[in-house]
Amino acid sequence: MKNILALAFTLALPLQAAAQNKTIYGDDSRLDFYEVTARAERAAMMSAVSLFRDTTLAGEEAVLTVKGALFGDERRAICPGQKFFEQRSAAFCSGTLIAPDLVLTAGHCMGDKNKPPSRCERTRFVFGYAVSSEGSATDTVAKSNVYSCGKVEIYANGAAGDYAVVRLDRPVQGRAAARLHAGAFPAAGSGIFTVGGPYGLPLKVVNDASVRFINEAGTFFGTNLDTSGGNSGGGIFAARDGALIGVHTASWDPDLVEIPLPPNHGLRADDARVKAGKCKTITALEQDGGRGKKGYVLSKIPGLAALLRGDARGAAPEVVDMPVTDIPAGRADLSRFGAFP
Repeated sequence: MKNILALAFTLALPLQAAAQNKTIYGDDSRLDFYEVTARAERAAMMSAVSLFRDTTLAGEEAVLTVKGALFGDERRAICPGQKFFEQRSAAFCSGTLIAPDLVLTAGHCMGDKNKPPSRCERTRFVFGYAVSSEGSATDTVAKSNVYSCGKVEIYANGAAGDYAVVRLDRPVQGRAAARLHAGAFPAAGSGIFTVGGPYGLPLKVVNDASVRFINEAGTFFGTNLDTSGGNSGGGIFAARDGALIGVHTASWDPDLVEIPLPPNHGLRADDARVKAGKCKTITALEQDGGRGKKGYVLSKIPGLAALLRGDARGAAPEVVDMPVTDIPAGRADLSRFGAFP
């Protein structure tokens, strides 16, 4: 088990300090696509989607270029040796396909707190942004896997909760929607996993986690998932059967901590981290330490069941007004890697 890093001060990531919360509980359980062997986890990865800003993708041909910088770029001040140091981080949120043309994500991925959704039009929903084999590049994506926003069907970002359901510009081809959980919500202690892009990286499975608690109203729950900014909006699944039970929204724990630059770092002499003599590493806690992460319960999203029934009938669903309920907002972990100003 890892102990919490005893350091003098913490620093958030640049550009949106209050919203950058990621933590590792116990061993690091983040896995690339090629490392995932469990059938339920691989199926969940196939239904997962990465959210990009429109300007992060370039080109007009069948293959588009991903313009994001590497996770280990000196501007991010990440310590050498951190996991995924050489991978590209370009997405800003994650999501899950829940019907042929419907994606579930976090509300703060689609708009600012307590304001109407404003980001959907400029968002691109990209399927298959993942590392398929060890060392393979993620510098390009197939244009056929890129979808645009058609309409925000359900949205809340504030006291009503933190969730959004987006209708894409067309049905997704070649991928099945996630299987949705039915019945009672898994009890505290039940195993879970999530799929998303920590720090805007290619999709990862994050497993070896559990439900810590469920609030009295049954609307949100706590976890010890090893999630980061960029995981926001990613689906949370029951480990037992791979059914979607909720959406990842926030963290209650600190993230990156600044430490002296380790010796034998291998960086160039003119690297900003060398000049500063310091870099950032991920906070490490005991498996059951810290306050944990937050997810919203799938079955408690107002209007979702009716929306899905409307799709099943082939009818056009109505936009649902969000009721205001007393749900602590926590701190949304929206990643600014490739995100909106």
